Amino acid sequence: MRLALVVATALFALANAARAFLAVQQAARLLDLPAAAPAPYVALMSVAWAIAFGACAAGLARARRWAARVTIVAIVLYQANLWLNHLAFTRSSEASARAGFGALLSALSILCIGGAALWLDVRSAGRQAEAQPSPKSDT
Repeated sequence: MRLALVVATALFALANAARAFLAVQQAARLLDLPAAAPAPYVALMSVAWAIAFGACAAGLARARRWAARVTIVAIVLYQANLWLNHLAFTRSSEASARAGFGALLSALSILCIGGAALWLDVRSAGRQAEAQPSPKSDT
């Protein structure tokens, strides 16, 4: 389960890094084409999310205690950021028709990534509790 979560968070990091690269590339080559969101904003947000998910993937790979909890927070905030961007920058008349599918994908990513991270956190907390010696009573 840990490996699957590491791969998933690494893929989120790579996807955001690619998105940042494409935003910069499109801004440089397509100067006259209007965009829904400003390219510097898209690039900056994408780099920030790539770093966040990269840190989560590295923490999960090294079995850091904080990594599962931070991953849950990251995926929820990431999806919230995507929806805020959607609401703020979407100009298309077709956007409302695609919103249902987008909501389904958001919910699935939160459930899968967040659920796996929560399961990993609970499991590692249980293992840590088992490894600690129990206090002896002097009765």
